[in-house]
Amino acid sequence: MATYTRSDIKTSVSSMISGTISDTDLNTIINRAARQVVGGIDMHSRIRRTSLSPNLFDDIYDYSAPTDLKMNGIIDIQPQIKRTRNESWELTSPEEFDRLKGESNEYGLCAISEKGMAKTIKISKTIDDTSITVDPLSSVGDWEGYGDGENLTKDSSNYVKSVASINWDINDDGNTTAGIYNNELTTFDLSDYLSNGSIFVWAYISSTTNLTNFKIRIGSSSSNYYEITITANNEEASFESGWNLLRFDLSDKVETGTVDYEDCTYCAIFMTKDALKTDETDYRFNYLVIKMGERYNLVYYSKYAWQDSDGDYLENSSDDTDYINVDTEEMSLIELKAAELGERHLRNHKEAIENANLYEAEKANYIINNPSQAIVMTTTYHFT
Repeated sequence: MATYTRSDIKTSVSSMISGTISDTDLNTIINRAARQVVGGIDMHSRIRRTSLSPNLFDDIYDYSAPTDLKMNGIIDIQPQIKRTRNESWELTSPEEFDRLKGESNEYGLCAISEKGMAKTIKISKTIDDTSITVDPLSSVGDWEGYGDGENLTKDSSNYVKSVASINWDINDDGNTTAGIYNNELTTFDLSDYLSNGSIFVWAYISSTTNLTNFKIRIGSSSSNYYEITITANNEEASFESGWNLLRFDLSDKVETGTVDYEDCTYCAIFMTKDALKTDETDYRFNYLVIKMGERYNLVYYSKYAWQDSDGDYLENSSDDTDYINVDTEEMSLIELKAAELGERHLRNHKEAIENANLYEAEKANYIINNPSQAIVMTTTYHFT
């Protein structure tokens, strides 16, 4: 548990600078100093570990990143049990990841991708991933329109997996659901997946306007099913036009009736929508699969320097009782950087330079004694 508060830092920095700074300005300076130090050094106290969400799957490549992940600061992706001696990871660019993903290698491949300031961790590794392919959704067969869904056709020109997708339209009835369903699926058993399994399906969204959520109903009949609702895609990002990987975690299921989970033959996949969402074409579903995966932890450097009194991590401090997440030997780095910025605020440039030099010397010494554990990114520019 961190022991130094913002109040402690203010007292220390006030004794180091050659003038008086208002409380408001000093708070701003200390936050800026903490950000600069944490941004410039992979500090031992910044190492955090969290469970990968969801489990790691054999051919699911995109995972949500912690909001406090520092740049490319992945240290390790570790199985919670049964780690092998030779297990290792290679960090590469998102572009190279997309070229190499799915290849059978002794090592795992990972990358960090950003879209609209939101980070996604891309991971590819061969694991023992138990799964059920419920339906590849590559032909219409017994699938029918659900709610305002209609005009189901096989689409061999736009799909993600298998050989085709199911294309469907939204009619003009003005109801609040639209999708597809099937009462006569080949029997499958959900027993092993009810607690920790996840259902995946690719959805092509023509327009996100007036789209509220996606739901899946899966069970032994249209009267006995589990229902799961999602409001974001697999990476926990907002739905977007084009292909979205939808993930329905069975731990979130709500049961209707009494499901015979060993004898499932029913599934409905549909959106909840506004009644005004009508007369739209070319929605698609592709490749419905249930997967178990394996439990992994993500070990990484956090960019959040603070914790409040409840233990919640913060990027910036807003109260003098907030704790700075540093060990004793790291505290002076924060103090020296804050003193440098404080002197610059007071226009005492000579004193600022002196503090900056002291900071750089202590920073160099810290890095020598505490080298970064982050995986170094490697890329290949040419293939032979």
